[in-house]
Amino acid sequence: MSMHKFLSLFAFCICFLFSVHSLASETIKKIDVQGLQRISYETVLSYAEIKTDTLYSDRISNEIIKRLYDTQLFSDISVSYLNQVITIIVKENPTINLVLFEGNKSKKDEDLVAEIKLVERSVFSRSKIKEDVKRLLELYQRSGRLSASINPSVELLDNNRVNIIYSIDESDVLRVSKITIIGNTAFSDKEIKKIMSTKTPSLLRFWSSGGAYDPDRIEYDKELIKEFYSENGYVNFSFISSISQLIENSNSFEIILTVSEGVQYNFGSIDVLTKLEKLDSEILKKNLSVNTGNIFNSKIVKDSVEFVKDSASSYGFTFIEIDPKMTINTESKTVDIVFNIDEGPKVYVSRVNINGNTRTIDKVIRREILFSEGDAYNKFSINYSKDKIKSLNFFESVEINEVRSDDLDRLNLNILVEEKSTGSATIGAGYGDQNGSTLTAGISEANFLGKGQKVKFSTSFSSTQNLYDLSITEPYFNDKDLSVRGDLYSKFSDPESVNYDTETIGVGFSLGFPLSANNRITTKYSLLTSKTTADVDATAYEKLLSGTSTISIAGYVLSLDNRNSPYKPSKGSIFTIEQNLAGLGGTSNYLENKISYKKYWKLSDQFIGAVKTQFGSINGYGGKYAPVDKMFNIGGKNLRGFKYGKIGPILSTSFTGGNYYYVLAAETNFDLPIDEYDISSALFFDVGSVWGLDNRYGNIDDEHKLRASIGINLNWDSAVGPINFILAEPFMSEPTDITDKFSFDIGYNF
Repeated sequence: MSMHKFLSLFAFCICFLFSVHSLASETIKKIDVQGLQRISYETVLSYAEIKTDTLYSDRISNEIIKRLYDTQLFSDISVSYLNQVITIIVKENPTINLVLFEGNKSKKDEDLVAEIKLVERSVFSRSKIKEDVKRLLELYQRSGRLSASINPSVELLDNNRVNIIYSIDESDVLRVSKITIIGNTAFSDKEIKKIMSTKTPSLLRFWSSGGAYDPDRIEYDKELIKEFYSENGYVNFSFISSISQLIENSNSFEIILTVSEGVQYNFGSIDVLTKLEKLDSEILKKNLSVNTGNIFNSKIVKDSVEFVKDSASSYGFTFIEIDPKMTINTESKTVDIVFNIDEGPKVYVSRVNINGNTRTIDKVIRREILFSEGDAYNKFSINYSKDKIKSLNFFESVEINEVRSDDLDRLNLNILVEEKSTGSATIGAGYGDQNGSTLTAGISEANFLGKGQKVKFSTSFSSTQNLYDLSITEPYFNDKDLSVRGDLYSKFSDPESVNYDTETIGVGFSLGFPLSANNRITTKYSLLTSKTTADVDATAYEKLLSGTSTISIAGYVLSLDNRNSPYKPSKGSIFTIEQNLAGLGGTSNYLENKISYKKYWKLSDQFIGAVKTQFGSINGYGGKYAPVDKMFNIGGKNLRGFKYGKIGPILSTSFTGGNYYYVLAAETNFDLPIDEYDISSALFFDVGSVWGLDNRYGNIDDEHKLRASIGINLNWDSAVGPINFILAEPFMSEPTDITDKFSFDIGYNF
C-alpha cells in the first residue's frame, strides 16, 4: 500500500470514529421535567412522545413544545439540551377553584354549568373561556334572549388557582306567537307545524323555550320540512321565501313560510351494480327496502345504502363506496335509482381520542370499543361501539367523529361523551286488589369511582314480606372481558294466605366471559339456607315444609345476541339458556331449566315491535323434590296485571308455585309526541301460566290454566328522575288470583 493511500485510509477512520463519538454524545440519556405542581412526570412524557436513547435534534425540541402546547395544560414551555440531558421547563395553567354566575334569573347555575367546559378543578385556559361564553350565549339565544350579553372575569388566587366569574345580562325573551304557511296543499298547517321544533306558546310550553324565537332553529326547521316532503315523494319541494317579522307593539315574531310543493313521485326502476365478486347484486337488490311503484322516500334510500354497507362488511369489504345515482323522470313522475358499489380507498385508524369524561376513566370507555389504533376503518364496528358505550348508561350523549389525519389513508376517531349521573335512589309502590300496597326502595351506583363497577342495595317491604339484596359487580376483572359479581341477600316472608313464615339467607358468585363478539356465557354458584316455621294453625302440608334446608346450586347462562344495538334495539334477537343444578352438597336435589327469546322489528320510524317469550321447568332427582320455595312464580314484571307469586297452584289459600311456566309478551314501543317531554310508551299483551307440582300433598289445584292481560306502560324521564307507570287489565284469570292492575316507581339520580 502506498503512503498516500495509507494516509487517506487513516484520515477516513479518524473521521468515522469522530462521527460515531459525536452521534453518541447527541443521544438523549436523561429527560428532566421542571415546574410541575399537579401534573405527573409520566403524563408530560406521554404527551411529549419523547424517550431516552433517541438521537437529539432541534426538530425534537420544537415538536415537544408544539405537542405540550396542544394539551392546553401549560402557559409556558421551554426545552434545552446539554450533556445528553434534555430539560423541559413548564409553567402549568392554573386550576379553577370556583365558577360563579351573576345576573342569571331565568337559568339555574347547574343549567349554565352543564353548557361549559371550564368547571371546578379543571385546567384554566383563556381560549376556552371564549368558547364557553359562546356556548352560554347560544343557550340564551335558544330560549329567545337574543340580546343577552356575558362578560367573564378571572380572579387570581394563591397556589396557582383562579375563580371565573360570568356577569350576565339576560335581556328580554322574544317569542314566536304565530306561524303562517303559504302554498301547502298536500299537507295541512297542523301536520307541518308538528314537524317543526319552533312552537307557538301554549300552557304546556309556558315554562319552556318551545315558543322562543331562534333564527338558527327556524333554519333547522326548514331542513326538517324539506326532509319531510322528500320522505313523502315530493322531490322538487322548495321554499319560495322565509320571513320573520316583528309584530308591532310586542316582543314576538310571526314566521311566514311560503313553499312550492311540486308533485308526488314514485320509485321507478331499481338496480344494483357492483364490481366486487363476492357481492351478489341480485341478492342485494331483493333485500332492499326500495320497491318499484311505491311512493318515493329519501329515508328509505339512505337506509338502503346503510344496508348495503352492512352486507358488504359481513363479506369482509370494509372499504366500499356506494353511489345511489337518481334519475328524475318528470313525465312519468318516477325516480330511477342505480346503487353503484365499488371498492373505496383503504383507510386505517391512526388515533382514538376520548374527550368529555371527567369522572369516568378512559379504559372504561376503551374496553367497549371494537377497534383500536392501526385497525382497518369499519363503519359497523364504529356504530356498534357507540351503542356499547351508550349501553353503559354513564353518558347523556356519545358521539364518534372522524377526522382525517395528514396521511390520506389514515384518520383519527374522536370519541366525545357527556357524562350524566350514575347514582340513583329509587322508591317504588304497587297496589293489588287483594294484597294492598308494597313499598320498594334502593340505592345504586353504576359507575363506582369512575371505574365502571356496579354497587347496588335494594329492599322491599310489605305486610307479608321483607327483602334485602346487596350486589357488587366488576365487569372487567383484571382489565379483561371477565365479569365478576357477588351477591348477599336476606328474605323474610310471612304471607297472610299461609300459616308459616320463611327466613332465607344466601350468597352468590358469578363469572362471565365472551364466546364471541356477541355471545357470552356466565357461570355461577350460590349457597343459601332457609328456615321455615309453621304456625299452630298450619295444615299438614304446611307443617311438612317446616325445618331448615341448605341448597348448593351451580349453573350457567348462555346468551346469543344478534340485536342491531344493545342500547335500544330495533331489529334482531337475543336468545338465552339458563341451567341450574342443585345437589353438590346441601339437602336438595333438582335441575332447573329456563329459556328466553326476544325478537325486535322496526315497524316504522316511530314504532318498534317486540315479542318476548320465556319457558322454565324444575324437577327433583335422586328421590328428592325441588323445594316449594324454589318453584316458579310469575306475575309482576313478567306477567303484568298480576301480583308476583299470587297465581298458579294453590292449596287452600297457600300459593305454592309450580314446576313449569311460560310467558309470552307482545309489545309495540313508541315515543309519545309530547313536545319538551321525554316520554316513551308501550302497548302490551301478556299471556302465561304456571302449573304442576311434583311434591303434592293434599288437594292441590296444579292444572294448566291460562292468564292474560293487556295494558300500557309509560316511562317519563322527568326532572326529579325516571318515573314508570304500568296500567294493566287482566281479562283471563282465576278466582283465586291476586291482581295488580296499577304500579309505579320513581327514582332520583345523583
